[in-house]
Amino acid sequence: MSAKSRDELKADLQRRRRVILETSRRADAEIEALRSAERDPEFEEGAQSEHEQFTLSRLSETQRREILQIDAAMARIDAGEYGICRDCSADIDPRRLQALPYALLCTDCATQRERAPGEFVSEPPTL
Repeated sequence: MSAKSRDELKADLQRRRRVILETSRRADAEIEALRSAERDPEFEEGAQSEHEQFTLSRLSETQRREILQIDAAMARIDAGEYGICRDCSADIDPRRLQALPYALLCTDCATQRERAPGEFVSEPPTL
């Protein structure tokens, strides 16, 4: 990977990271504003409130996971390991990396894992 491509990729990953953090910050601010607003208790039901909290907690977990994946991808770029499949050490197709810039597996290995999920130990992103 050329230095220019590496720098462009890192810039794209950092931009995505900033977007996630900003989106999360805005969502937190909106939730706080809703909580502090005067509400008519008649319109608020417990189930709806619980569902909202569950959805927000899942969104936050998804965002945290994506940030970890982005950070791990940037570390692999710095280490010269970016774009190399964790299972078979083959190059990951650039089109796959364009769609999923923090991919750890080539298409073939990812497909294998999807077909036989119990055979592989799920590993977190490597930093």
